[in-house]
Amino acid sequence: MKSISDPFLRRPVLTLVLSLLVILGGLISLPGLKVENLPPIAPGRVSVSASYPGASPEVVEQGVTTLLEKQFNGLERLDSIRSTSSANGSSISLGFEGGNPEINQINTQNEAAVVSRQLPAQVARFGVQVRRTSDDLLMVLSFSASRDRYDDTFLSGWVDQVIRDRLQRVPGVGEVRLFGGSSLAFRLWLDPLRLEERNLTISEVRDALEEQNVLAALGQAGVAPSPDDQLVTLPLRMEGRLRTAQEFESLVVDRSANGGVTLLKDVGRVSLGSENYEAIATDLSGKTAVAVGIFQRDGSNALEVSQGIEGALKELGPRFPPGVDLQVIVDEAASIRTSIDRTTASLREAVLLVFLVLLLGLGNSRLALISASAVPVALIGSLAVLRLSGDSINTLTLFGMVLASGLVVDDAIVVSEDIGRRLENGRPPLEAAREAMAELGGAVIATSLVLIVVFLPVLTLQGSLGRLYAPIALTIGGTIVFSTFNALTFTPVAASRLLHADRREPAWLLRWIDPPRRALERLERPYDRLLSRVLHWRRRVVAGLLVGLLLTGLAFEQRPKAFIPQEDSGQLRGVVLLQDGIALPRTQQVMEQVREVMDQEPLIRFANFYAGRSFGDSSPNKGIFFLRLKPIEERPGADQSAAAVAERLNRRLRQRISDASVIVSESPTVRGFSSESGLEFDLLDTSGGRLSLGEFQQEAEAFIAAARQTGAFEQVGTRFSADAPLLRLIPDRLRMASLQVDLDELVSVLGASFGSDYVNDSFEGDQVRRVILQLEGEARRDADDVLALQVRNRSGQLIPLAQIVQVEAGTGPTTINHTRLVRSISIRAQPGPGVSSGQAIALLEQLQQDRGSTATDLEWAGLAREEARAGGGNLQVFALAVLVMLLVLAGLYENFADPFIILATVPMGVLGGVLGLALRGLPLDVYGQMGLLVLVALAAKNAILIVEFANQRLAEGMPLDEAVHGAAVARLRPILLTAFSSLAGFLPLLFATGAGSASRISIGTVVFFGLLVATGLTLFLVPTLYRIVKGWELSLGGGHGRRAEQA
Repeated sequence: MKSISDPFLRRPVLTLVLSLLVILGGLISLPGLKVENLPPIAPGRVSVSASYPGASPEVVEQGVTTLLEKQFNGLERLDSIRSTSSANGSSISLGFEGGNPEINQINTQNEAAVVSRQLPAQVARFGVQVRRTSDDLLMVLSFSASRDRYDDTFLSGWVDQVIRDRLQRVPGVGEVRLFGGSSLAFRLWLDPLRLEERNLTISEVRDALEEQNVLAALGQAGVAPSPDDQLVTLPLRMEGRLRTAQEFESLVVDRSANGGVTLLKDVGRVSLGSENYEAIATDLSGKTAVAVGIFQRDGSNALEVSQGIEGALKELGPRFPPGVDLQVIVDEAASIRTSIDRTTASLREAVLLVFLVLLLGLGNSRLALISASAVPVALIGSLAVLRLSGDSINTLTLFGMVLASGLVVDDAIVVSEDIGRRLENGRPPLEAAREAMAELGGAVIATSLVLIVVFLPVLTLQGSLGRLYAPIALTIGGTIVFSTFNALTFTPVAASRLLHADRREPAWLLRWIDPPRRALERLERPYDRLLSRVLHWRRRVVAGLLVGLLLTGLAFEQRPKAFIPQEDSGQLRGVVLLQDGIALPRTQQVMEQVREVMDQEPLIRFANFYAGRSFGDSSPNKGIFFLRLKPIEERPGADQSAAAVAERLNRRLRQRISDASVIVSESPTVRGFSSESGLEFDLLDTSGGRLSLGEFQQEAEAFIAAARQTGAFEQVGTRFSADAPLLRLIPDRLRMASLQVDLDELVSVLGASFGSDYVNDSFEGDQVRRVILQLEGEARRDADDVLALQVRNRSGQLIPLAQIVQVEAGTGPTTINHTRLVRSISIRAQPGPGVSSGQAIALLEQLQQDRGSTATDLEWAGLAREEARAGGGNLQVFALAVLVMLLVLAGLYENFADPFIILATVPMGVLGGVLGLALRGLPLDVYGQMGLLVLVALAAKNAILIVEFANQRLAEGMPLDEAVHGAAVARLRPILLTAFSSLAGFLPLLFATGAGSASRISIGTVVFFGLLVATGLTLFLVPTLYRIVKGWELSLGGGHGRRAEQA
């Protein structure tokens, strides 16, 4: 009887060479594979920023943001558009679904150029910046020094021109932002009283700067056309830019009729200071700090970027000023390396456990080695598949390898075990191999096809869900292909030549491996007796199956859903929010209180605190801080996890600080979506302009109050406020007309006085420095200082603002957000203990629906957007996988009865997996759902072994009861061995610890408990259903016809 393995049995050297070529192909592919934590899951992102210092959020919204947004709205592949308008300018984030990231950036830049001429002159002077970056805060580096050694200006300038410039050139770095510092600039501080004495306005000083601080392009003397006797050319040089504070102070700003001059130092002073004074930074010890936040370029590899940064810092190390310390506050790459190392360790442990199970279960070292040979062939060969598909070595592909470590030996076990059994019965080695492959070849191919096709629907998924599932599916599919190839070629060849009935194991080894083998064999007799009883309880079994189906549906429906589990990265982030209108010095006092609380926590290794900064915007009443904990290996207890530390710190902060909201949370697990963890969503103003900002805020507050009342959230809130105190200036236009005062002159004087007026550029050494004009801080305190200003009219007279402007106290927003081109309020929610993200999303959507508001709508953002989009996509993929498998099996068996028998065990495996999650209190997340797909294939694979062998016996003329009973007993040992090997491979996932353990535990729990339940039930459910279904076939005559046809 011929089999597919006959050519390989005749040519053993060729068979060995083919297996070696598979391994060689994988090894050659290895150096070309990138190593990363996760494949790019977040959509491509392009950020657009425009500076407009001194402008109100409303002015920025109307004059900058809206113009840019409308221009961007038609961009190809644009998936989302969100923006923030603040007093500092506009920031727009564009999300693209697919496409070339560089083309997306170029298209965005082209559209920005089209609208740039419509933007205010101050904005055009700064320019509109378009970057292909993301929210991936890869690293935060803190440079600190004691205040008595270096002042803030020196430290800020050194970090800006030495550190920042070098890091920006590292490949893969998208943006380097200064936290707690800024670039240096020539700051011109004017005194309004001295200006009044000299009969000057601040705008006239500005005009003098524009006239006299210029680049001088003078040409050359003697260039052609010139006289014939001209022998040389002489370039002309003149320094037009002012390069020092002394030169700026000597600038002539006015001339009197009698020849006298007024210098800049007569009306103010000049210093080399910071471009802005928006933030104050300190480290954990309270020392002055300037930090750089390094954001990864969209599409780059975090580990490669991190290596480039480390190389740059090593290069810069010798140039550090004495006394300047470097601390790495945030290092996502370190978390990635640790997570990958732990997953790799799980793979090694799984392979060793699988081999140990094979050795103990088979009781034969040669048989175990032959079966285990599938592991290196399949796992190393799968590297070539990853290279061809453009994937990388990441957590997901390593998950696939860990799961496959127990699967790839299944076919080899079945083949080698059957050959070994025939050798024990006295068959010659080569004949034993041929007979075994003739009998098992079809089953091996069928089971492998089932394993492969179950993952095909996964590859059709779009969006982040598809990007999550595809690497695991490709890895497992690739390993199955190579393990099947190995089982059909190398395994029978090796077994026929290495296995002999007369060869015995060494006595010392036999003492260890023989008892488990005999125990496994002794199971056949009680299983035989129990199966005989179960086959007589067919109605009870069917009833049990129906109950199981019902329980599976209920368990699946009731199990809380989640997207991606929160991992302990050892990094925490905090946000501080004070009342609107609070100035920066008071915020810094609160940040000092926060620092003192953090200093008391022994698990915190490094920390940085920034007053005046927040995620996404800057405001004097806000602050953020970053905490880096000790390595996870030094935090073994449950009360030492990042989540426990965050909870403990939040409790202490609530007790210590009463006049500010301070929230500590873990860093987001999936990078590229947001800088903070938790659920993020926007409440959209869909009223068409009917709602004022105050009314819109009331709508948001009502929604937040309703969410808090549910008790399902630890934190729900927004940082938006429409009630920040402000001074509203009301110009008397009639009075201005009578006094001949131009509105643009009034705006110019006010903007230069209270805003940060960027005039032009100069140089300090080889560094370009902005020249910024502003009144002294003592002259910018309140409404009286506004009214004390003077503006020159068209007749040359100075008119006090008190005569033409009325000042009223009012309120307004500090920022205005847009989502999908309409106003929005960003809200964050942190689900409470025991509430999954899926439950929280459903609850919030229901709240919005119950409110019945037509003026607002809810739009998910960040990772929550991807989870909400996935919706029922997971269930659809699961159903499609089962359908595809049913069709493939029907094609293999030429009927639908056998596929029905095989797939009947699938719900039981799903039930086991979901019950496992319930026992451990875990939600069903994307990793668990991927585990369920693996279970579908595993449950079907075991059932195929019984059905295939029973069909062969039935075709040989054996009675139905005897055929199904004999097939189940004969396949008991290989089924148990394959199940035990797979379960052993899943153990490192089930009991995972350390970085990245949450995701490994999730998928490990599902596959371990699911396979455990599915295996136990398969041994009884499949024979029973086979007996029922085939009995119907035979009674209808279909079975006789088919048997006669096969004969």
